[in-house]
Amino acid sequence: MSMRSSIRGFDSHFTALTNQIFPHESWRSFFGMVTVLGDPITIIVITIGIIVAGVYSGSTKLIISGVAIPITVGIGALLKLLVERARPISEYSAHLGTFSFPSGHSTGSVVAYGLLAYFAYVKLPGPWGVIAAFFLLTVPIAVGISRIHLGAHYPSDVLAGWLLGLLGLLIIIIGIRPI
Repeated sequence: MSMRSSIRGFDSHFTALTNQIFPHESWRSFFGMVTVLGDPITIIVITIGIIVAGVYSGSTKLIISGVAIPITVGIGALLKLLVERARPISEYSAHLGTFSFPSGHSTGSVVAYGLLAYFAYVKLPGPWGVIAAFFLLTVPIAVGISRIHLGAHYPSDVLAGWLLGLLGLLIIIIGIRPI
């Protein structure tokens, strides 16, 4: 079995599973709202908030951490241009003018909400940090599922986006050490 056929099989299986768990029409408007949480403008707002917090607190590491978010997403955009994978054929993807692999929404949501989850876990007292981090970490999962459900991406695009976002997040947390 070739790599391409393995990826096609993975994509077919998880697309069908997603559509089975979330019957298309009844979940469409919900996932339409969820996908906005990973939109570029939302990720930019989070990025600006982190940078402003860094400026306000005088933390160069926090500023650099904020800047690392669009850098990570930008690497994903470059990968899209290198791979040139067409999007799935769907009513939703018909108006999208970019390639499919990796999912930028998935990349951006993992690195941005993951960083917010890290901040919440470290800074909030008692169980509040764990609770906030948990809810923040569910956002990238929901965003990824929304991209598959809406027909914007194949599951392998979402998985690659999550992994790229996780790599960026780990570089920020371990390498930059914003807090």
